[in-house]
Amino acid sequence: MADPKCPDCGVTGIDQIVASDSSERSRDGKAWFNVAYCNACGHVYGVFAKHMFGGRSGPQLVVKERG
Repeated sequence: MADPKCPDCGVTGIDQIVASDSSERSRDGKAWFNVAYCNACGHVYGVFAKHMFGGRSGPQLVVKERG
């Protein structure tokens, strides 16, 4: 299997592709997405959304019945 090669700087190897959490955060402090980039030059390979599914724990709107 061939090692990936950065199109900008030419460095090779899977260990040169790293990912970081975004600086943008939700109310509970979790990152919105991850960024995959070259560790040597910073070339961005892609941005990947973090899908999070869970119960509804936020505020809810309650509307009184019309009468």
